[in-house]
Amino acid sequence: MVILERISEAVRSRPAWKVSYVQEYVPAGMTAGETVSGTLVLAWPDRALFTEGEPPVRSMGLEGRKVRLVDLEARSCDDHVLTDREWTRIPLVAMLDPAKALDRFSLAVSEDALVLVPREPGSIARTTVRPGPDGLPSEVTVEDVSGAINRFRFSGWRPASGLPEGWLPEPPEGVTCVSDDG
Repeated sequence: MVILERISEAVRSRPAWKVSYVQEYVPAGMTAGETVSGTLVLAWPDRALFTEGEPPVRSMGLEGRKVRLVDLEARSCDDHVLTDREWTRIPLVAMLDPAKALDRFSLAVSEDALVLVPREPGSIARTTVRPGPDGLPSEVTVEDVSGAINRFRFSGWRPASGLPEGWLPEPPEGVTCVSDDG
């Protein structure tokens, strides 16, 4: 719990943070997968904007419970509103609100990392968070129930100079976002 509280305090110490990341996705049963890099802007309590590529080719924004995925190459935009169950299972939520994390996750410390295991079965088997010396995450690894691994390595956490105009990325010109709510 100390690691989780330290991460939460570090995130809350500034209005917003910006960090570079390298994301590696390894499908179940494989030893290697796809690697992409990008930038994350994060603001407490529930805002995040992932931007992949330089120049950006894909973006994923989170504002409250709304998530938007924009792919400029595929010229697509998808909106999704997180259900209560989906919301409580997001590892980011546990890091931002450690008191509620115990309701949602079993916590264990493994070497220098915190392992979060969802209390209710679902798509995520476990999340491992390794904090850096500044208290902010240096690595977050999410393993789904099929065994696929999604690993984020973060470097260069710094206070964000100004917040994004919109946390949900704009779709490409002429593209309408498809919403899963009909």
